[in-house]
Amino acid sequence: MNNPYNNLCVLDPSREGYKLKGIDLVTEFLQEKQLPIEEQSTEVDNALLKISHTQSDNKEALLSLRCRVSHSIVEKINLIYEQKNKFHEIDKEDMCVYVLDDAGESFLRLPQKNEQGSIELDKQPFTWATLSTLSINPIRPFGADIIYNFNPDLSNLSTWTKRKVNSNSELKSYLRQKGCLLISDWALLADSSPKRIKESWQLYCSGDSNFSMNDVEKLHQSYLINYKQAKENHRKTTRRQDGWEPNKDFLSSLEPTQNNVEQLTAMATAIRRYMGGADIRRNRAELNEEILNDSQSADDSLPSKDLIQQIQQSLQQFGLPIVKKTIETDRSKWQKDANRQLAWELYSQGMGQREIATRCDHKQGWVSKLLEEKTLSESIAQEASLSLVRRSGFKEIRKDPQGLDRMIDQLRNHLVSSEQEDGISPLREMVKTALN
Repeated sequence: MNNPYNNLCVLDPSREGYKLKGIDLVTEFLQEKQLPIEEQSTEVDNALLKISHTQSDNKEALLSLRCRVSHSIVEKINLIYEQKNKFHEIDKEDMCVYVLDDAGESFLRLPQKNEQGSIELDKQPFTWATLSTLSINPIRPFGADIIYNFNPDLSNLSTWTKRKVNSNSELKSYLRQKGCLLISDWALLADSSPKRIKESWQLYCSGDSNFSMNDVEKLHQSYLINYKQAKENHRKTTRRQDGWEPNKDFLSSLEPTQNNVEQLTAMATAIRRYMGGADIRRNRAELNEEILNDSQSADDSLPSKDLIQQIQQSLQQFGLPIVKKTIETDRSKWQKDANRQLAWELYSQGMGQREIATRCDHKQGWVSKLLEEKTLSESIAQEASLSLVRRSGFKEIRKDPQGLDRMIDQLRNHLVSSEQEDGISPLREMVKTALN
């Protein structure tokens, strides 16, 4: 029987995006603890979580939870695919690549700087004790991040896992390129800047509505003010972050007052079309919007365009040498396997990993391991962020304990995102330069 607690769902591009991998070490552990494992249960989840916490050097309990979480990840991916594939050109295997990155290893390979200042991978036991020492956010693999940040007092593990999949930045970036956003209309409106509201409405709705631009901006501003308190009340009442919907009291508190959600829904639809790039391509400067928002209280004499320029220069300064060194290290293997060189060249041209695997007659896992996109983007983002936060234009980020982590995450996503019409991400451009 494919029990969820001792069978890990691992990436397998040749099938439905994943396959099951039995973990004998976990099976023996579960038998010893006499835990019922035929079906997912809150009791078993909490028992394993308690063992992981109290016996922080224990690998088996955490590995069992990683198995269990992988099943909920797959369930969520299947659900998203069933709901969205009729309207968007998405691929289930591609989706799994972003969230199903746990191979069941008993060790973590963590990036560390050596004496020469280069990044090397350090092998550490995959335990709760190791996870608690990490400053990397989010933790990799994705399943470990889900477990480490899980609070059983606020949710069950299945619900928490599916919410985390829904908010995974890499998966959202992939779906966003396909015009598909994993966010409710209400959260989307709350997360949108006045500039985005204005531009999306002008592009997609201004000629089809009697609602003026002034009314749209005023409604959005009042929505932002009232949404925060409404969400807080919802959280206190239900002990849940999700599931909030505007009620009559909320709608009547808006300005202009709304009788229904139609106008809000129309605004959210315009934003989705705008962000999905139905008729336009977003400027790369927009990808730095969150970073600039974090720094908006910084030196007012420094225009946003100068901050953006500093970001781009820093990424190039640290990114190109890292990419060049990676490719030069791999170049010595090209004579024995020309497909390695071909894979790098196809990647630099914008080809997806699944297509590269087909062209190189390898599995997608081989391509992913060769290119190390996540490791490369993480290293570049870390180096660039550490340089940027020392500059006056980013001093506000230094005041926020989580500011640096957010910046690293934002830059990493930017490096692997393909917003331009040619589909070439900044990291791919660096690879192209390094190859030449």
